Amino acid sequence: MNIFNFLVDLDEFTFANGTLEFDDMNYWSFILIVAAIFLSLLVANALIKIIKPLRKSLIPAPVLGGFLLLAVLMIYKAITGKALFNTFILEMITYHCLGLGFVATSLKVKKKSEDKAKSNKGIFNSSLITVSSYLIQGIVGIIISLSLYFIINAWAGSGILLPMGYGQGPGQAYNWGRNYQNLTEATSAFGPFNDGVSFGLTVAAMGYVAASIGGIIFLNGQRKKGNVKFLGKDEIDKDIDTLTLEDVVSENEIPSSGTVDKLSIQLALVFIGYAISFGLIFAISKLCDMSGVGFLINTVKPLFWGFNFIIGTAVAVLIKVLLNKARNKNVVKKQYINNYLMNRISGLFFDVMVVAAIASIDLTAFKNPSFILPLALICVCGGVVTYFYVRHVCKHLFSKDGYYEESFLCMYGMLTGTASTGVILLREIDPDLSTPASPNMVYQTLYSVLIGAPVLLLMSFVVKDMTHLLIGLGIYIVYFVILFILIKRDKIFKKKDAKVE
Repeated sequence: MNIFNFLVDLDEFTFANGTLEFDDMNYWSFILIVAAIFLSLLVANALIKIIKPLRKSLIPAPVLGGFLLLAVLMIYKAITGKALFNTFILEMITYHCLGLGFVATSLKVKKKSEDKAKSNKGIFNSSLITVSSYLIQGIVGIIISLSLYFIINAWAGSGILLPMGYGQGPGQAYNWGRNYQNLTEATSAFGPFNDGVSFGLTVAAMGYVAASIGGIIFLNGQRKKGNVKFLGKDEIDKDIDTLTLEDVVSENEIPSSGTVDKLSIQLALVFIGYAISFGLIFAISKLCDMSGVGFLINTVKPLFWGFNFIIGTAVAVLIKVLLNKARNKNVVKKQYINNYLMNRISGLFFDVMVVAAIASIDLTAFKNPSFILPLALICVCGGVVTYFYVRHVCKHLFSKDGYYEESFLCMYGMLTGTASTGVILLREIDPDLSTPASPNMVYQTLYSVLIGAPVLLLMSFVVKDMTHLLIGLGIYIVYFVILFILIKRDKIFKKKDAKVE
C-alpha cells in the first residue's frame, strides 16, 4: 500500500485488539498530506524572498506553493508510475477550507472605533464592478465554449467556469467543476463534464497568472510615472500593518489564556458554525430526496452542497447576532470573538485552500484537445477582457475621487485571483492601504451577494441543454447591460438632464 493512500475502506485497515496500529501508514496519511501543503507554503515563501524575479512577479506564496507541490506530484508519478497520494483528499481540503474560511471571516464583529464615514457610494460602485465583471466573464466564457462545442465537440457549458475560477477563486471553481463532473444525461443533455474539477481549478490557477501579468503591466506604467517602487528584499519582511493594541484585542474580551485558550475558542466557534451549516444542508438534502421531485433532487440539492460557504456565512452571522444579544442581556459577560485571531484563521484556511486546489489539478486531462483548447482560449480572453473592462469602469467611477489606480489594482487582483491577490497588487502602490480602495473591496461583499445572486442561481440552469444555455447567455447579457447602465448612471442621466434644460 502506498504510504500516502488515505482514502481506503475501513475493512482495509490493520486492527489489533479492535484499534488501529500506530505504524499503519493510513494512521499518518492525513498529517503527511497537510505537512506537505505547509512545507510547500514555506518553500514558496522563501523562494519569493530570495529570488528577485519571483518577488517582482507579485505571485502569492500559496499559488507558487501549489504549483511546487503539483510539480512534485507530477515528477513522482512520472518516475514511479504511481500517485504519491490520492489527490481526492486535496479536493476535500479545498472544499472545506472555503467554507471554514468564510465562516471565520463572517464571525468578525464590528468595532466601535471603526470609521463610520466610509463611502457607501464607493462600496456600492465596487460591488457593481464585481458583479458586472462576473457577468462579462460568464458571457465571454459561454461564447467561447459554445463555439468550440460545434467545432471540436468541447463541453458546451465549460465557459461558465470562468467567473467561478477568475471571479470567485479556487474554492468555487472546484465546487462547480465537481458538480458538472457529477452530471448525468438525466440532469444535462451535454452529459458529465469529464475532468470538470481540473478544468475549474486550472482556470483559477491561470487567474493568478493573469493577475500577476496584468498587475505588472499596469504597475510598470505607473512606475514610469514615479508612482510605484517595487519592494526590496529587506522591505518585503517589513510588517506594514503597524498593529496597535486595539487591532489585536478589543474592549472587555476574554483573556488570552484562561481555562481555555482564546485561539481554541475562536476555532471552536468556526468549526461549530461550519458543522451547523452541514446539518442544515444535510436536512435540506434529505427533504429534496423525500420530495421525489426531479428539479429539487437534481438541481436544488447540489446547489446547496455547492453553496456550503454561503450557508456557513449565514450561520456565522446568526451565531454573532446571538452572542451580541446575550451580551446585551448580560447573559454573556465577555466578548468571545477576537477579530485579529479570526483574520489569522481565515487567512490560514484560504492559504491552505489555494495550495491544495492547485496541487489537485489532474495534468492528464491536458492531453485532450477538447479540454486544452477551450481552457487556453477562455483563460487568455478572460484575462484580457477583465483587465480592460475593470480598468475602464474603475477609471470612470474613481478618477474624480483620486484613487482610480488603487481601485483598479485592488479590483482586478480580486477578480482574477482572490481578495488577498488584490491586496498584494494594491500594496505596491498604496503600501499603508490608506486609500478607500481596500475597504471598498472588503465591504462590497454584502452588496455583491445580493446583486450577484442571479449569476450563481443560473449555474445549474445553463448546463441543462442548449436551450437553457442560450437563455442563460441572454439573461447574462441583459443583466450586464443593466449593471453597466448603473455604473454609467451619472454620465447618462447628466446628459439627459442637460438635453431637457
